[in-house]
Amino acid sequence: MNVIKTLAAAAIGLGGLFGGQVSAEQTPAVIDAPVPLLQAARIDQLMQIVATEGARHGLGLEASLFPGRGGPAWELIVSHIQSPERMTKRLGQVLKSELSDDDAAAVAAYLSKGAGARIVAREVDTRLEMLDGAVEAEAKRVSTELRDANPEQAALIDALLNSLDLLGANVSGGLNANFAFYKGLDDGGALTGGLGEGEMLAMVWAQEESVRSATEEWLHGYLTRAYAPLAEDDLRDYLAFSATRAGKRYFAAMFAGFGAVFEETSYDLGLAAARFMTQDDA
Repeated sequence: MNVIKTLAAAAIGLGGLFGGQVSAEQTPAVIDAPVPLLQAARIDQLMQIVATEGARHGLGLEASLFPGRGGPAWELIVSHIQSPERMTKRLGQVLKSELSDDDAAAVAAYLSKGAGARIVAREVDTRLEMLDGAVEAEAKRVSTELRDANPEQAALIDALLNSLDLLGANVSGGLNANFAFYKGLDDGGALTGGLGEGEMLAMVWAQEESVRSATEEWLHGYLTRAYAPLAEDDLRDYLAFSATRAGKRYFAAMFAGFGAVFEETSYDLGLAAARFMTQDDA
């Protein structure tokens, strides 16, 4: 097996930051986090979806990296690594450290009503719908038709994408997650002879074009499906919010939080996979 080629294929797709109401049972587990903000942003629901995406990817690593060696043991490990409660807690910690109480309160107030609440609902519902591959494919197809069908709305979606640097942030997050995955594999002894950091970085940057292309296609499909039913005034309102001090800090904190989540889970997946890759066949 060409390990380097296989690892490159396995790592692509580990990132994805954009996208959740916190249940009463789970709120105590999110220690020192801005709970009203997590509730308004529906982070708990979002993390359930992200965990499902991550688990699918994690389970798929067995076939490419250690065929037939994982089984129920690997399923259990992936379930732990991709635990939505664990990821929610980590995201909450980053939001708490990155946002002042006033900014967190302002964002929670905006996302709890009006355009903010409608947009959050569409974002989370669409993320859930796109777990279905057929829905994802349809969303991507429709996004290419929107520019002719509704150029004004397409322009607003592009403005949001550019204003928040969604493409750049997601690509950067994906590449960082891929690097963390390689680091986990290397620390676990799965890479024969070990790889230097420079070599791992070179492997990651070799994926940049494919990661960017896949991310851009997914984002356009996702945003089009999420925002197409909304009034253009809602999108303008959201764009204005994103330009406020609280809005800017919120989105920066969310990217930092999801970046931390994906880097940690990716490293843990790599470290765990290394144990299965290096175990004896006997």
